[in-house]
Amino acid sequence: MDAKTLAEQIRELVEQLCLDAGYAAPELLAYIEKLEQDNRQMNQELKKLKLDAVRRASASAGMNSRLKDALRE
Repeated sequence: MDAKTLAEQIRELVEQLCLDAGYAAPELLAYIEKLEQDNRQMNQELKKLKLDAVRRASASAGMNSRLKDALRE
């Protein structure tokens, strides 16, 4: 199941629970939205850090092999 679909379903369930209970909780829905936004930002940051780590590892591996080649000569 898609995470976005699940989040939308949960939001709808919370809204329905509030309506059934007879009160509104706009701060709860705002909090859920903030958590989703924070989650998206962290996922983007994680992808960026993983890409940087891969680039850094490949760059250092290239330098090491050139150094090894120079030492062999």
